[in-house]
Amino acid sequence: MSPLDDPVSPSSGHGASLPAAGPDLQRALLESRQRWRDFASLAADLLFETDAEGRLTFLAPEAPLGWLAAALLGRPGRDLLAAPEPDPFARRAAAGTLRAWFRRPDGGSACLHLALAPLADAAGRFAGLRGAGRDVTQEMAESAAQAAALRRAEVLQHLVSRVRREVLAPRMLTATLDSLRTALGCDGAAVLAWGEAGLTAPHREGADPSPFLATLGGRPGPRAPAFRSGPGGEALALIPRAQAAPAPGGEPPQALLAWRGAGRPGFDADDRHLLVAMADMLFVVLGNQALQQRLEQQARTDALTGLLNRGAFLDDLARRLGRQALDPARAGKALGALIFLDLDNLKPINDRMGHEAGDAALVAIAGLLREMTRPIDLAARLGGDEFALWLEDMDAERAAARAAALCAAAAGLANRPGRRAPPLTVSIGCAIRRPGAVEAPESLIARADAAMYDAKRGGRNRWALATEPEIPALPRRLAS
Repeated sequence: MSPLDDPVSPSSGHGASLPAAGPDLQRALLESRQRWRDFASLAADLLFETDAEGRLTFLAPEAPLGWLAAALLGRPGRDLLAAPEPDPFARRAAAGTLRAWFRRPDGGSACLHLALAPLADAAGRFAGLRGAGRDVTQEMAESAAQAAALRRAEVLQHLVSRVRREVLAPRMLTATLDSLRTALGCDGAAVLAWGEAGLTAPHREGADPSPFLATLGGRPGPRAPAFRSGPGGEALALIPRAQAAPAPGGEPPQALLAWRGAGRPGFDADDRHLLVAMADMLFVVLGNQALQQRLEQQARTDALTGLLNRGAFLDDLARRLGRQALDPARAGKALGALIFLDLDNLKPINDRMGHEAGDAALVAIAGLLREMTRPIDLAARLGGDEFALWLEDMDAERAAARAAALCAAAAGLANRPGRRAPPLTVSIGCAIRRPGAVEAPESLIARADAAMYDAKRGGRNRWALATEPEIPALPRRLAS
């Protein structure tokens, strides 16, 4: 029992026993002491007094911080401290804003806000301390949580502000990764993708993530945030892209990887909150980039066949011809061949078998063009039953051989056994871009188109080579 439980104890600092008085006065004094005892207990979680050596001589309430008061009386107050500094029991002066960490018997700890007052003996010498403490552990935790939330909000606001300043999706992605790396003090940040070729890092900022790919390469990738050590002791954070269904456009599983070098602190709880929030922002940017790429692809692609459409083909052809004309390494070399291809019997197929059969024929021809062109060539559906090819670095002889092969392959494709369709043949016109010729793309296209109609007039299911363009003679003063 602590001295406070005995209101008349001499050791309680209140002097001798109550003076002789009537019962009413004694009862009033006892009630007054009980009232102030209750007030003190309600206002504080720890009340104590020490002697000049710092030993506890008074404790209240009966079980302060979970300890039994009777077991602590006579022991040095510093035995209750969870950390050696600050030591309130070593003070000799008053204090009103001191905070110290105390141990609990269950192994936990509590932060107390202390108010201290020195005690003096009759000669005015220091005789100990009197103190009251209030448990502020929960308040400190809430304050720390609020500070962390504010920090996260400020970082995210900075990230969003920086990303908003970028207009193009690739620059948004770069800004997001760089902001994340800077905000968290990481050596690097990267987007990982688990595809058929294994684990790759298509986007990164900072250090090279290659040393971690072998460790993290197992498919299908992580399903939840993971924090682990790298092969050299690095602190790794891996945040997967949340997907309830396969990623749009058939994209492979993705994750954000951020890391700190060996010997640096790992990712604490606040860092992990920020990583998850910033990863959400990153994957939104990635999704927007993928959507933009799909929209751009759709704008350049024929919806039925998947080949280039007319506008994309003409744009790409103009760029190719412009680059070739300015390249001195191509001087004297063939620049390429333009092939116009027209289906001969698409209308009868549509009339007899329906437009689905006609669409199937167009798709089949498109597949044939893909098979018979190289990655450096261009293939397009210009509209209706017209197709075009640009064959890079192709001279007249090889272009003629390619046209003949296309005619034969198309005829074989259209006349499979059991088909009720009329023969699906093609008429082809070829125009060669000669070295040294100053010819606009429109002129090249017109010559190929004219040659294609020559093939049709010649009986269809054949090819024709366009006549050479007329190259204007140089003025006499320049020729000399």
